[in-house]
Amino acid sequence: MTGMLEGKVALISGCGAGIGEAAARLFAENGATLWLNDQRDDAFNRVVNDLLATGANVSGVAGDMSDPTFVNSWVQGAVDAYGHIDVLYNNVGVSRSGLIGDLSDADWRFQQSVTLDSVFYATRGVIPHMIADGGGSIVSMSSGAGIGGNYNLGGYAAAKAGVINLMETVATEYGAYGIRANAVTPGPTATAPLLDYLATQPGGVDAHVADLDLNRLSQPEEVAQTVLWLASDFSSNITGICVRSNIRAASRRPHGS
Repeated sequence: MTGMLEGKVALISGCGAGIGEAAARLFAENGATLWLNDQRDDAFNRVVNDLLATGANVSGVAGDMSDPTFVNSWVQGAVDAYGHIDVLYNNVGVSRSGLIGDLSDADWRFQQSVTLDSVFYATRGVIPHMIADGGGSIVSMSSGAGIGGNYNLGGYAAAKAGVINLMETVATEYGAYGIRANAVTPGPTATAPLLDYLATQPGGVDAHVADLDLNRLSQPEEVAQTVLWLASDFSSNITGICVRSNIRAASRRPHGS
C-alpha cells in the first residue's frame, strides 16, 4: 500500500542509517512530509538530499537529540516549517557493553541520555502540538533487551525498558487527546554496526540467529514497515503496546526445553 501517510507531517530522529533511514524512505514513499534529524551532518545531508531527488517534501536539522535545548528547537522548527505535527518516530539509541558491576558512571549516563532521555525530550516536545491539532502518533524504538534484560548490556537494557514504559504512560495520559504511543522491539537487525560486530564473533551471523524466533536477522525495511503501520491511521485504535518481533525464543522457553 502507498499513501498511508499522505498529508501527514512526520518527525524522525536518527535518520542517517539503518532502521531510521529505511523508515524515512518508506514514509516518503507513503506521502509523508518529513522533518528529519541525525547527529552526523554527513549522514543527515545524504539522506535528505537523496529524498529531495525523489521529489519528497523533506527538511530538518542535524543535532544531538540528548540535548533538550536542541530537541525543543528541532520540534519548533517542524511547526514553523509545516504548521503541525502528526507523527513522531523516536529512533535514536546507543549501547555500551559491560556487566552492571563494571559499568562506569559515564557509560551508564551516556546510554540513558542518548537512548531514553532523547525519547522523553522529543515526546514531551510534540505533545502540546499534537493536543492542539487533535492527536497524533508517537512510535519509539525499543529492543528485546528492554523486555527481559540482556547479559553484558544492562545499561542499554534498562534504557530500552524505560522507552517501553514511557510509551505506555503517554498512551494512558494522553489517549483522551487523540495521541497514540507505541514501542517496537525489532530483534537483532541487519544494520551495518551489527553485521560488523557479528563478523568478529565465533560462528558469525549463523550462530547469532540460531535461537531467534525466525532463525534470521530482521531487515531494516521490515522494521520500518511496522513503524509505518503504527504511525498511520491503519492502526488508529492501537496504543500503549510494544510490538515484539523476532526476539530470542530461548528467553521465553521453560528451563530444560
